[in-house]
Amino acid sequence: SQTSFFQALSIPTKINRGAVEILSDVKVITEGDKVGASEAALLAKLNIKPFAYGLVLVHVFENGSIYSPKVLDITDDDLEQSFAAGLSKITSVALETGVPTMSSIPHSIINGYKKVLSVSIGTEYTFPLAEKVKEMLENPEAFAVAAAPAAAAETKEEVKEESEEESDDDMGFSLFD
Repeated sequence: SQTSFFQALSIPTKINRGAVEILSDVKVITEGDKVGASEAALLAKLNIKPFAYGLVLVHVFENGSIYSPKVLDITDDDLEQSFAAGLSKITSVALETGVPTMSSIPHSIINGYKKVLSVSIGTEYTFPLAEKVKEMLENPEAFAVAAAPAAAAETKEEVKEESEEESDDDMGFSLFD
C-alpha cells in the first residue's frame, strides 16, 4: 500500500478522505546528491521531476575570438544605460553641428529662447515673457519678498527629503545650458 511505502522512507502520513496526506515537509534529496532508487520511486509517485538540463558556458567563440561568458550577462538596466549614453552623445553632436534631431530640438528651442531673451534684456525690444524677466532684474527685492515664504516652505521639504535619502544634485548646471 501507499502508506507502507512512505513509512519505509520514514515519511509521516495519514489517510484523509481516501487520499494519503504527508504530515510534514521532508527533504528527499539535495542538489548535487546522487538520486537513489527509493528517492526516484518516491519522486515519481509524487510526479516530481528532480532533473534540470542545460548548458554551462565555459567560453564564447565568435568570429575567431574567445570571450568569457560574462559578456552575455546583460540586464535591462545595462541596456537602458547604454541607450541613454548613446542618446546623450547623439544629442551633443547634433547640438554642436547644428543638425536638428528629435533629441536635440528641445535643447535648441530653449537655447534659442535664451538668446532672444538676452537680446530683449539688452535692447528696448520686449515680449510678454521678457517683460517679467526685466521686472525681476529692475526690482529684485520685490520678487525676493514674494518668493521668500515659498522658498522657506521648499527648503523645509528639501531638508526632510535629504534626511530620508541622500540626493545627487547637479548644482543647477546642465550639460546643454
